[in-house]
Amino acid sequence: MNLKQLFTDAGIEGAEIIDEKHGQPGIEITHIAENSRLVVPGSLFVAIKGSRADGHDFIPDALQKGAVAVAGEREQRPAGLPPEVPYVHVPDDRAAVARLSAAFFGWPSRRLQVIGVTGTDGKTTTSTLIHAILTTAGRNAGLISTIRAEIGGRSYDTGFHVTTPEAFDVQRYLHDMVQAGSEVAVLETTSHALDQGRVQCVDYDVAVVTNVTHEHLDWHGTWQNYMAAKAKLFEALSTAYRKPRTPKVAVINADDRSYHWLKNI
Repeated sequence: MNLKQLFTDAGIEGAEIIDEKHGQPGIEITHIAENSRLVVPGSLFVAIKGSRADGHDFIPDALQKGAVAVAGEREQRPAGLPPEVPYVHVPDDRAAVARLSAAFFGWPSRRLQVIGVTGTDGKTTTSTLIHAILTTAGRNAGLISTIRAEIGGRSYDTGFHVTTPEAFDVQRYLHDMVQAGSEVAVLETTSHALDQGRVQCVDYDVAVVTNVTHEHLDWHGTWQNYMAAKAKLFEALSTAYRKPRTPKVAVINADDRSYHWLKNI
């Protein structure tokens, strides 16, 4: 897909190619990466401005690995960017990665019933059990967990084991499920993925929480911040794409402290 068409399909409000006399807006994009280590030839590299590092500092590394275009929140074209490489300013880098990834694969979650499972404990087990129940009931179901992906009867090592894959990989797995004829996708959804926007453009239909305890505060800082990250899964139900004959359902745990926080969302 060419760069201009990709941004058109993604519908990112405020996105702008900076200094169009530089670069080739019609250049073909074959991959999207937010980590320079994951760049392959033909990639659009989205320079994420994180809390510990700024992706703009890794643009030279991304270019060396074959990136053909760059996007980021800086309003000025990065110094030293070769003239043949287009630079796109985006208002929100993480939201841009999510929308671009979904658009690249044709918004696959809109063609699946998607069940998201979050919580401190039991996410992988619960996701795996739901997938097994659906499969036993005769549904063609796919699974993305922190351990593996199950697509079309085949198992794939996601290579992560601690968190939900990055946005491009999530959308790629969902696309592969659509291609394999899956009807349902079960997605283990971590608080890091919710906080970092990796699942922002996944159109969930069912949101499930196991429990929320005082863990992962090294990232979130406070239990309230951790709970707010978990709550994003349930908030997404109100804005997610509405699919025919598919109601939006929240499954919360009345025996857990999170219940009183989530029940009014």
